[in-house]
Amino acid sequence: MNVKINEDNVSEKLHEANSIEGFYANTGILVTGATDFAMEVSASLRKNDIDEVIECLPHFLASTTSAVKILNIHFNRQSFSKLFQLIAKQWKQLELNGELHVLEETVMHGNKMAQFYNTTLVTFMVLFLLVPLISPILDIIRPLNETRTRQQLLKVNYIFFNDDNYFFYVYLQLFWASGVVVLTIIAADWLYMLIIHHNSGLFAVYEVQKTTTISDYFTDEIILENYMYQKFRNCVIMHNETIRFYKLLNDCSQGSYLIQVGLNMLIISATAVQTMVNLDKPAEAIRSAVFCGASQFHLFLLSLPGQVLLDNCSALAENTCEDYCSLSAGGLYEMNIENFGIVSTSLTVLHIQ
Repeated sequence: MNVKINEDNVSEKLHEANSIEGFYANTGILVTGATDFAMEVSASLRKNDIDEVIECLPHFLASTTSAVKILNIHFNRQSFSKLFQLIAKQWKQLELNGELHVLEETVMHGNKMAQFYNTTLVTFMVLFLLVPLISPILDIIRPLNETRTRQQLLKVNYIFFNDDNYFFYVYLQLFWASGVVVLTIIAADWLYMLIIHHNSGLFAVYEVQKTTTISDYFTDEIILENYMYQKFRNCVIMHNETIRFYKLLNDCSQGSYLIQVGLNMLIISATAVQTMVNLDKPAEAIRSAVFCGASQFHLFLLSLPGQVLLDNCSALAENTCEDYCSLSAGGLYEMNIENFGIVSTSLTVLHIQ
């Protein structure tokens, strides 16, 4: 019963993520938000105001990252459809063979990772959204002779009116747009975590099958030839399906990963600079620091599932002299914790200098 519940839970998550009924609505929202940021960046460039450019850039890049995730799933929907079909087929086959528990353990680990990711990013988002309300709340709790300076949630360019005159209306609109961006990022990454952990689980299943087959071959004196043939055959099939799944997954993700890693590095750099520059303005410094931390955490969780896949396929690569099945960002950057550490350290040193 527990296996069935978990299977239905994973299948439901994958089905929801695969649906593109809301694709155009979500893309429209993201494009609208990105356009507002782009207009503000353009206006700042015309005024040669580099400070405003740096202030607007992270928000524009975050909206772009969210759009990239949706567009990648949309343009590679046929590949994702094949992945979902393989997942359904392999799940049922392993359940019939009594080996589903191995795959299920890895996938449930991925689901817990995704839940932690969701909780953490939502926490960052809530902190980010609350910062602009500090001044209005203080005006109520400890009023002064004049209204405190209010810092809007995001710096955007409204052509037809002055957003300072409609602080709370603009705040609610930006609140909603920010929620769409963050939740889109979470949903797309949750999908990837489940798929990558499924692939990792297939490597674990293959390793169990191989170990069991070799053990039976050398320990059982009386064994049917057809039985051993079938076990070896199942190992070969599992090996081929696992490699096929990995190649399909890597092909439909490496372009998106390349763009996302590049955008994340730019966001981290821009928000780190903002934090350093605005140390005399606590509210802005806190907001920039929260954004920087969220971006670093996002890059970390982009790399962690790739590390899980790499760990599970390492035994296969060592025993068969094959290349490691590592997810890559355009073939230039491998998605693993070691590279994440290198990037984080390099950016930290750069900002200190």
